[in-house]
Amino acid sequence: MGKVKKSTKKFNKNHLKGELERRNKFKKTKQLIKKREQKKGKKTGSSHDEQSDEEFTGIEEVDNLAEFAESSLKGAGANMDVSKFMEADPNNDGSSDASDSEDIDALLSEGDDNSDNDEMATGSDNEEPDSDDEESFKEQFESMKEKDPEFFKFMQSNDPGFLETMEEAIDEEDNGEESDDEDNEDTGKDGNDNDDVEMDDDKGADKSKSVLVTAKMLESWEKDVASKHSLRSFRRLLLAFYSASHMNSEGDSSNKMPFRIEGMTVFNKTVATAIRVAPGAFKHYAPIEGGKINRKASGKKWNVVQALVKSYLSSLLELMRQMSDVVMVQYLVKECERMIPYYGCFVRFTRDLVKELLRQFGSTSADDNVRILSLLVLRQLVSVSGTEITDMALKGIYLTYVRSSNLRNISSLTKIQLMRNCGVELYGNDANASYQHAFVYIRQLAIHLRNSMQLRSKESFRAIYNWQFINSLHFWTEVLATYCGDRADEQPEFCATLESLVYPLTQILLGVVRLVPTAKFFPLRIHCLEQLVRLSSATGVYIPILPMIIEMLESPEFLSRRPIKSTLKRPQFEALLKAPGQYDHTRVYLEVVLEHAFDLLADAFASQSVRIAFPEWSVPAVLQVKRWRKRVGQSWPKFSKQLQGLLDKVEQTSRMVQQRRGKVDFGPANLTGANQFMSDVGADETPIGAYAASLRKVRAQQRATLVEAETNDE
Repeated sequence: MGKVKKSTKKFNKNHLKGELERRNKFKKTKQLIKKREQKKGKKTGSSHDEQSDEEFTGIEEVDNLAEFAESSLKGAGANMDVSKFMEADPNNDGSSDASDSEDIDALLSEGDDNSDNDEMATGSDNEEPDSDDEESFKEQFESMKEKDPEFFKFMQSNDPGFLETMEEAIDEEDNGEESDDEDNEDTGKDGNDNDDVEMDDDKGADKSKSVLVTAKMLESWEKDVASKHSLRSFRRLLLAFYSASHMNSEGDSSNKMPFRIEGMTVFNKTVATAIRVAPGAFKHYAPIEGGKINRKASGKKWNVVQALVKSYLSSLLELMRQMSDVVMVQYLVKECERMIPYYGCFVRFTRDLVKELLRQFGSTSADDNVRILSLLVLRQLVSVSGTEITDMALKGIYLTYVRSSNLRNISSLTKIQLMRNCGVELYGNDANASYQHAFVYIRQLAIHLRNSMQLRSKESFRAIYNWQFINSLHFWTEVLATYCGDRADEQPEFCATLESLVYPLTQILLGVVRLVPTAKFFPLRIHCLEQLVRLSSATGVYIPILPMIIEMLESPEFLSRRPIKSTLKRPQFEALLKAPGQYDHTRVYLEVVLEHAFDLLADAFASQSVRIAFPEWSVPAVLQVKRWRKRVGQSWPKFSKQLQGLLDKVEQTSRMVQQRRGKVDFGPANLTGANQFMSDVGADETPIGAYAASLRKVRAQQRATLVEAETNDE
């Protein structure tokens, strides 16, 4: 049997018990969830299993949804077989993804089984010789015991695990990293201070075994590090910083810390000194070139400061967890950004940093600056890390966004939109990883929609008609519209990878629109139609949006019943999915519906305004709008007048397209020429496009005014 490694002994001693408890707890929780699912299945399964396929009440536009929900998208085209999507893997290996519905805590703790494996990305952290047995381990600490007996005694009795972590740095220093003369100078210079510290410590031994930190000690340590690069002083400074950052940690108390911090003045000075001194000291021993540590240039010095780097990174994270002041959190996030090359050396600390950045990103108390800084640090961290960290960051930022996207009022729109934009930016780092995560989560949305369409119960509808589901759709709409449309020329590899997901996402949106096609859910329908317009205009994919807009206008609410006059406040559709009961068939509610329908008509016409078939394509919708105006236009004079102006712009655009079409020299069979038709003209440059752009600008100003007013009221 081979010899047990020291890292294994250390893990068994310090962490094995806690790891076993964590696994047992997770196992019990998993069993409990399974029992609950079985109970639910007994209640609902008997009634639904007897239903036949003929009872499915889906609509024509989403008849393919059941097929889509089980298909694989790799290499699929317009006639894709979408009957295996939900059970497919994005890599087409036939395996199923068991982490589709994991919550954020379970997801972000991914990899904790190896949390004590602090191996560097390059594998250099495992370079401990196997010949280090317990005999040599004791011999190595004899020199430290002679140099600093009080400190060694304290660490041996209170924190032996941390003392083992410092082993390599102590050994390297004593074996010649610093010259004997320099060691003597450091010892001689610090001798008086050390004697004072030891005397003070002896006097207060009954109260505490920790060494009291003073401003004079901090100044002395900083001076020695700056002038002589003294590892002894630097180590003590970092231990004092460790004590300061763990003062309020659970399971820690002041008498268990290597140093004792008393008073806010000393605390602030300790933190400020450590953060000011540490980066420069680390660069001296481990230079950074090209965003990474130059292992060849650092040589044995890296082995000297490796334990110190771990201590500093751990203290930074612990301090960030405890801070609630926004300015201080920003300062610590910026400091973490400076230390990214060092975080990238240790997988465990990189995971911890990702978790903490995601926590700050989704915190309700964090402001926009903290969220933006967290995103920037995450992007840099992903760029220097491997696939494990990339996957963790992509999963975490999406699920954090979903958990924070439960819209409560107009003022929360800004926060949700900022988080969505940040998530879209992070998904622009790795095309393959982004595709895999988008595939998994879009498939998950399709599963929920399919179940709701089959069960058709109030509970199943609630699983779809909620802000988290709608904002999830909005997130993926923005991802695809950005990388398959707005930035397709800048990042063609993203467009080629993600464009196959446009079709399934469109099918889901169409299915949500038609799931409950009643007037009280017009706000939700409008949200989905806005996303479809955005997706179609950005990617150039044709989506039949106009029929669903006309369907709202031709509902019985407008054609068959006289609206009820009301003095209710104007509803804000931006914060609504379902109309409140008191707004049922009121004139104020239907007026807002007409305004949004008018904006959608303008945007839908504008999205196709540079297509060669625009004149013929627009004819059916124009005829239906004219028929509507003739039938009920007198009841809505303001909207009828606006529609007439919209129809005039559509007619002008049709004439413009016909004039350009009369000059082409290719036939209808030339698809390449047809696709390049009017490629030199932007959609906003056509009459209907310019009109729709002006309407969007007015809507943006109105929304900004609403958000500002509600923020001031709060």
